Amino acid sequence: MNWLKLILMGVFLFASPSATLAEQPEAVLRAGVASMITPVSAVKYYQQVVEYIGRKLGKPAKMVHRTTYDEIDVMLENKELEVAFICSSPYVLNHEKFGAELLVVPQVDGEVYYHSEIIVHKDSEIEAFEQLQSKAFVFVDPKSNSGKLYPTYLLAKQDHTPESFFSSQLYSYSHNKSVELVAKKRVDGAAVDSIVYAFMKATGSPYAEQTRVIHRSPSFGIPPVVIPPDLPFHMKASLREIFLEMHNDPEGKEILDQMRIEKFVEASDTNYDSIRAMRAFIDNSDLHRTTSQDEGNSINKTSRNVVLFGVLPRDNPILAYERYQPLMDYLTEATGIKTELHLEKSYQAVVNSLGQGKITFALLGPLTYLDAHKRYGVVPIARSRTAKGESSFRSVIVTAKESSIVKLTDLSGKNFAFGALWSTSGNLIPRYMLAWSGIHLDNLNSYQHFNYHDTIAKKVISGEVDAGALRQATAERYTMYGMRIIATSDPIPTGPVVAASQTPYPLIHSYQKALLELADNNRGTAILQKLDLDMQGGFVTTSDADYFEIRNMINDVPTTCGKDCHPKVSF
Repeated sequence: MNWLKLILMGVFLFASPSATLAEQPEAVLRAGVASMITPVSAVKYYQQVVEYIGRKLGKPAKMVHRTTYDEIDVMLENKELEVAFICSSPYVLNHEKFGAELLVVPQVDGEVYYHSEIIVHKDSEIEAFEQLQSKAFVFVDPKSNSGKLYPTYLLAKQDHTPESFFSSQLYSYSHNKSVELVAKKRVDGAAVDSIVYAFMKATGSPYAEQTRVIHRSPSFGIPPVVIPPDLPFHMKASLREIFLEMHNDPEGKEILDQMRIEKFVEASDTNYDSIRAMRAFIDNSDLHRTTSQDEGNSINKTSRNVVLFGVLPRDNPILAYERYQPLMDYLTEATGIKTELHLEKSYQAVVNSLGQGKITFALLGPLTYLDAHKRYGVVPIARSRTAKGESSFRSVIVTAKESSIVKLTDLSGKNFAFGALWSTSGNLIPRYMLAWSGIHLDNLNSYQHFNYHDTIAKKVISGEVDAGALRQATAERYTMYGMRIIATSDPIPTGPVVAASQTPYPLIHSYQKALLELADNNRGTAILQKLDLDMQGGFVTTSDADYFEIRNMINDVPTTCGKDCHPKVSF
């Protein structure tokens, strides 16, 4: 099944835990991608660049993509990467902090510079940046030059901070998502990378077509390719040569053409002096202290209230509390913020609560994440590992132990139990598994949907249905009671913990740190043991890139099925 191979490739490409270069085999090159001069949907081109560099070096290469710029910066500082594509402002910070070195830069339209562009909806009456006062605004990332630093600098020159100027603000964590939010009128304005915006315009993005530019910044040094300061000289020289010659190689030129990059060239560190000047202006003003206090207050204000953490209702409420309440207690202690478990009656209710700001964080499945990301711009901050240390899980189809059903084709004319409509393992993947075995919904005698996977297991064991679909971790708990697995999917990426789009970055960072450190001590290990097997290995960093392959699979079907029996969703 080709789609299962695609998922498997996506899982092993992005899911490996981080390790320092000293711990990595010398044959592996790790390349970080934080800032891209193409939309996030074009991350596949960066993967092609990384693989191309690896082939030229004669070694395998892995791309590491993260949600926030800070995550890649930390990996670069900790020598967990040999090369990285980062934003211009983080380069300035990293160069000063630990000596990150400029390797090469992309040349686009004959230039090694770019701009910050302030955009609004094409139908908006706003014509100037000043008219965005008391409006809703979206930034890209706290460390973004074009998506945060420049608009903050504009405000500082007017004795304003983002907090004092805008009625509300949020982070999208990608330039194309910011464009989408403006196009959908979720916000009134955004600051975006001019090259990404031009790429979207040139490729016919419907979101870009719904927006227009009202302000353009002076030019800044383009987001560079950088290396850690102590990379061996021979590796540095080899990497630079491969990048500089890439446009002269037909294979390399084809990749660059897709990215609308002419070539990679050498550039001077002085190209980034204007960014240093902006940072100095803000740092030397009273506004810097005010902004820092405002960011700190975003946590303090929350700590006086309660942060609600949602989970999907795949378990009955009593079992959900038994499993997740210890995790809530840990998060309360680790962050200093009262954290309470929030349960809803349906998967979609959890997604809607995120979009409405009713809950701040939630643990979702792949399908509900894709829906929440598309509709509400939720931010993935971590995803779980299984008890075996894998960042993937499986869906299974089960029957009673004594059943005559031994393979999927035997299910024709039988009664089947699916999970909730928006369940990845209980509905989406099993329906594809059945379809590729020639069993469509109209081939079944009947089918029902149940919210709880435990309910499905009990229905199968009791004989109320002939077969059902659920997570493998749940199925394995019931095999001793008379249930048998007849089909298992290939690996599916575990669902992420997400933050609502309006969540302040300091709060996101605090909860992400707590989750990533959960498996580092005995108490955390004890908490993890109470969770599903799919989460007992702790949490690792993640990004939207981890879900590209399953997103493509969902978007390709039902057109490939031809039976019109699959969910009509597109992400």
